[in-house]
Amino acid sequence: MEMFNAKTDKERLGPLKKSKAIEHLREVEIYYLKCMKKYNTETSYDVIAGEIPYFKTLNYTEYAGNFTIQPLNIQLRLQQFRDAEVDDVEILDYAEFLRTSIKNKMANKYQDREDKGETFEKVGHIVVLPGSNKLKERTCLNKLMWIRDTHDTDVYFKPHPITTHAFIGEMKDLLGEKRVLPRDVDLYQFFEDVHTVYTTHISESCIYAAVLGKDIEPIDVWNMIDRGSFYCFNRNLFRIQAEGGVPDEWINKVFSSPRSGVINPAVNKNWKDSVDEYLEYIHKERKKYKNWYIESKKKK
Repeated sequence: MEMFNAKTDKERLGPLKKSKAIEHLREVEIYYLKCMKKYNTETSYDVIAGEIPYFKTLNYTEYAGNFTIQPLNIQLRLQQFRDAEVDDVEILDYAEFLRTSIKNKMANKYQDREDKGETFEKVGHIVVLPGSNKLKERTCLNKLMWIRDTHDTDVYFKPHPITTHAFIGEMKDLLGEKRVLPRDVDLYQFFEDVHTVYTTHISESCIYAAVLGKDIEPIDVWNMIDRGSFYCFNRNLFRIQAEGGVPDEWINKVFSSPRSGVINPAVNKNWKDSVDEYLEYIHKERKKYKNWYIESKKKK
């Protein structure tokens, strides 16, 4: 088990600790790993890779309080969402679960976020930055400077909790010292007042902003957007808003389908059936591509 493994968390997060808001997913991880024993594929936690359609690995992680499962193949990751969109299932209210998480201060992925809302002036825009390991690789600095110049003092840039002081110093030099928030401040306290959230395809802040009816806009480097574990979620949220659609409708329809790989006991009382159905579905799709592509055997 990796989702609630203290050693794994320390390696990935350093001194940060995951929020207890995802505790309801513990039983899902246990059941999922048990079910995977009947399949000839592997499982991994919170990674991304480009395997062939006849994939070797199913990846799982947490996304906005949900347990998510996806193959390490972009074609099938996209397909499972398209199949979920047309699946005939009972519609559950995942969007309301997300709004309630924000209201009850359960949206943060990490513990001990500081709520200092009264000490900051209200602004109309906020930029959600990734951590140091992704900041320069995934984020378009030209877009950040455009936001700085366009909104002047009406914008905050929020560093990820996993951001070094050196990077924060660089951001302050580039974007303005007063515009860059402390890294440990609670991001979601600002969501009530802003009307635009600039974020990435690797941040769950995208879906929280969407269900609150905020304008959302990406700050990613274009040729990197499909390399994030949340790409298949967030690309649809950005697309739906651009097309004038309603994010709640897409979220509830897709997340309610077992084919999406989204599992949440807090919303779906039949979540075990959804795990079973998803694993049968995705392995059936995998089988269609057997022998399409032959990978080289690794040298011993």
